[in-house]
Amino acid sequence: MSLRKPEPETTGSPSTERAETSAEDAAWWPIAVDREVVRSTIIEMNRAGVFVCDRNYRIWDVDGAFLDMEGMSRADVIGRTVEEILGSKVFSLRRKNLDEAFAGKALRIRVPGVRDKTLGKFLEVFFQPVFDRGEEVVCVICAVRDVTQFQHLNERLSMHEEILRQTTDRISVIGTDFRYKMTNAANAAFSGKTPDDFVGLHVRDHIGAERFDKRAKAHFERCFAGQSVEYEHELPVAGQEPRHIRVRMDPYRDDEGSVTGALIVLRDITEAARLAKKLRRQAREDALTGLANRHALREELERVLDDMQSCGKTAALLTIDLDGFKVVNDIAGHSGGDALLQQIAGLLRSFASQDMLCARLGGDEFAVLAPGVDAAAARDLGHRITSGLASMRFVWQDVPHAITASVGIALIEPAFGAAPEKSAFQVLNEADQACLHAKSIGGARPVVYRPDAEEMVAHRLDIGNLQIVRNALESDRLELYTMPILPIDGASAPHMEVLLRIVDDHGRVLAPAALITSAERHGLMPRIDRWVVATALENLHTVDPRTCLTINLSGLSIGDPEFTAFLLETLDTRPDAAGRLAFEITETAAVRSMVTAQALIAALRTRNCRIILDDFGSGLSSFAYLRQFCLDSLKVDGAIIGEVAHDEVQRTIVAGIVAVARKLGIGVIAEYVEDAETLAILRDLGVTMAQGYYIGRPAPWVGARPMPSQLAR
Repeated sequence: MSLRKPEPETTGSPSTERAETSAEDAAWWPIAVDREVVRSTIIEMNRAGVFVCDRNYRIWDVDGAFLDMEGMSRADVIGRTVEEILGSKVFSLRRKNLDEAFAGKALRIRVPGVRDKTLGKFLEVFFQPVFDRGEEVVCVICAVRDVTQFQHLNERLSMHEEILRQTTDRISVIGTDFRYKMTNAANAAFSGKTPDDFVGLHVRDHIGAERFDKRAKAHFERCFAGQSVEYEHELPVAGQEPRHIRVRMDPYRDDEGSVTGALIVLRDITEAARLAKKLRRQAREDALTGLANRHALREELERVLDDMQSCGKTAALLTIDLDGFKVVNDIAGHSGGDALLQQIAGLLRSFASQDMLCARLGGDEFAVLAPGVDAAAARDLGHRITSGLASMRFVWQDVPHAITASVGIALIEPAFGAAPEKSAFQVLNEADQACLHAKSIGGARPVVYRPDAEEMVAHRLDIGNLQIVRNALESDRLELYTMPILPIDGASAPHMEVLLRIVDDHGRVLAPAALITSAERHGLMPRIDRWVVATALENLHTVDPRTCLTINLSGLSIGDPEFTAFLLETLDTRPDAAGRLAFEITETAAVRSMVTAQALIAALRTRNCRIILDDFGSGLSSFAYLRQFCLDSLKVDGAIIGEVAHDEVQRTIVAGIVAVARKLGIGVIAEYVEDAETLAILRDLGVTMAQGYYIGRPAPWVGARPMPSQLAR
């Protein structure tokens, strides 16, 4: 069966024509097998599914591949229609193609399979018309091939080509002869060339002999040896900032696995490098002043400490704390304060040598780390800083401001003998302690840290006490004790004062005075007073209903609006308890925050709470103040009560206090009553109630009842 158009039809019978054709074929067919056998073999080897159909779409011939594809025998197919064999869906889709072939048009199409057995596959279908000698199409040969793998390969190739075209990465393949095999458009455009310009170009000719010989060649040779190579470098660009390039080289292998080149990917990371540099700078730099920040100072200080231990070099850390910066901030505002801090940063830079590090620790605190200086040089630098700040002129909105600073100096010297090495934290702490001491003695001066200085020892104790209190708060190691206050006038109701105790890590109950002083100094008392009030109310049911419970309030709590709101809201939720409570407010705190104290006292009294003015006589002791507060009692300080049995003047003072209090309708409580003689004198002087070791010692809260009958007449 010939696919070509036959020669014009000749006269003669069919048998004669066949004989002539056979004779003609034999003349140019030298192989000793019939040509039709060879043709059939070619068709079978092609392994395309082939069938032949007439104009009625009946199949009259097929190859083995088609029968294999359909799972049918030749007898099942011959004489049946395409629709019967391939189904109505395929026939309706391909009938138009068959008709075009019967009209004389050869077609080739690639379509997805639609039958169950071909779903997920791609098929390439050929429609080839077969002409007779009259140039009429007598049949159509259809050939079907499974080209799924080729389709997927083409899709992947197209995708890869599109990626290469779209990516901004510069991609090339360079052979082991250092010549370009290919490059993508991005790389070509970077150099103002086309991809074809690169093919065959030697890398040396492209990047220059110096860069190739000194750097690139070694990387290529490692890659050609089978290693993946990655590195970054700066690429100079004429008239512009250098570009930061990340280079990735991977071995390029042939089908047998041999390295035939290198796949090079160049990525421009300039913006990322700039951002990383900016973030590194921000992580180590103070945003306002441009000085190093605390983190950077800490790192550099640790490096200096390491150098000192290995090389024996000395150094010094100076911390600078402005005196009265809050005043400047209040007058000039935050903008003015920021401008001042920036001006001070410039001054510190002018004093610091090249190897010194200037830092802002936060707020109005600065530091200078000076490697290689001894004690004398460090002290001299401190004096130059304080005198420079004192003489610095700062004017904001036409208002001049005087600037001074306290400077603490910690010397960094090699440890001798068994002395432990200092840590960065210890050095910073020493400089801070020296700075605080400088501020406490008037400021505007440098002070060198001395571990044996009495004031600095006291500061260390204060910081230690503060840490104990903080740990106790965090670990719930606070306890309440009680101490009786008993009536000695035969009329007053017994009281019981609530006392705070702090337990250390070893379970020991610590003396409270120094700890509470540190807590007050560092602003922790409102938090502690919250705990005391809440715990006392929670345990109030264990106290005899006839006993009034007294709770001390610190001066900080009295002036804290948040604590005041907490206290009043808590009392409002326990109106039954409020009438059983008295609050002790120190004379000093009441006078210092008179308006605030008056408002709080008024609010507490409206809730039926009693008010006791504590430590009367320890402060200003002006009787005029008593008229400013609505009090139930005042508690005379132990410094007055202590010698009352042996000091006539003290007795006179107590008598005067009692007389004024009685006139105002206020009870008088005497504390520090240590013996029967003192108690008897106080009773004779008209004191209302007594408290002290003779009356009863502090004890853990167990709800013990005081016994007034033992003391009252």
